[in-house]
Amino acid sequence: MTLPSQTPRSSSPLSTSARQAQGTRTLFIAVAALGLGGAVAGWLITHRSETPEQSAEATIVDPLVAADTGGASAATLAETGGAAAGTVEVIELGTVAAVTAPATDAAKPATSTDIIAPDSKLGSAVPGIAGTPGTAPVTPAGTIGTPAQRLQQALAMVPSDAVRARAELTRLLDGGDLSAAERQQAYGGINSVAQQIFLSPTIAPGDVAAQSYVVQRGDSLARIASREKLGVDWRFVQRINGLPNERAIRPDMRLKLAHGPFHAEVVKSEFRFNVYAGTGADRVMVLSMPCGLGENDSTPVGTFRVRKNSKLVNPEWRNPRTGERFAANDPKNPIGERWIGLEGTTPEMAKFTGYGIHGTVDPASIGRQMSMGCVRLGEREVEVAYELIGNDSTVTIR
Repeated sequence: MTLPSQTPRSSSPLSTSARQAQGTRTLFIAVAALGLGGAVAGWLITHRSETPEQSAEATIVDPLVAADTGGASAATLAETGGAAAGTVEVIELGTVAAVTAPATDAAKPATSTDIIAPDSKLGSAVPGIAGTPGTAPVTPAGTIGTPAQRLQQALAMVPSDAVRARAELTRLLDGGDLSAAERQQAYGGINSVAQQIFLSPTIAPGDVAAQSYVVQRGDSLARIASREKLGVDWRFVQRINGLPNERAIRPDMRLKLAHGPFHAEVVKSEFRFNVYAGTGADRVMVLSMPCGLGENDSTPVGTFRVRKNSKLVNPEWRNPRTGERFAANDPKNPIGERWIGLEGTTPEMAKFTGYGIHGTVDPASIGRQMSMGCVRLGEREVEVAYELIGNDSTVTIR
């Protein structure tokens, strides 16, 4: 016997016209579903996040001064993304000696209280052709007189001819004829130029490190930096244009781009981290920042490059001496918010492993020998260094 609940259900037979109508409805629903699915897929493709992909994890070790440790301890650091949206970071260049050039506000050196990031100049870069670098400058006429006199002339040029002033100050600093006090004045002049034309949306005539660009539909800062082969991190484009976040661009907006690669030179005797555009006799110093070095003169001398997959944001770290671990968001993390791992460029430099450029939570260590051999920069300075020093950069320590 079959229970009522077990009896298969049956439906009354459908007429031919009813079956046709039902088939038409089914076909319509299927076509509509396919169309809706395609539209959703298309939206997802065109609206996916344009934030750069995170770099792979890397293992580093801050070298020990003690000879018996062997440098075997390691720390794992991982990049977790860029600066918080809606903020414009400010670089602090450190206090330098007062300039004794003829009285002019624009010729004074930058100090830790100077605001470098632009505010109301959003998108105000001078007109230019998208994707083309600035016009090559005419070789500036040399200043005349003693090094001290030439320095004063160069400093006085800053407000009216920043590109030429920068070239002259670079020549004086590379020449080695300035006194210690005069060198501090020259560094101050370099940073005054940086405020005026390097860390702002302004493109000065003849500045080969600057490029005007018109945003195209579908652009992102990361795509622009990659396609234009800038040699800088996309965050630097955001910084110099005063953008509140990486998505604050629109088609036909004019941006200033910084055209690298940029190179760094650490002058140990002065605790300076200097950034240059170009190489050789034609290079120009675009920025100078105070730095900290290794205790007992343990920071090695030589030429380095960025180690592969070793540029990290908000890194984790383990102290190789004590084994203490610091999480990525730990405000006590001694290496701060950025890490740039270095490796030697020659076989004889290969022995120097685990060294890098990083931040610090101890501002008092800048200008002193207090690290385990690495180059330390202040909280704001290391962010700018991270953005400027890339895979095609060299870092010379002397």
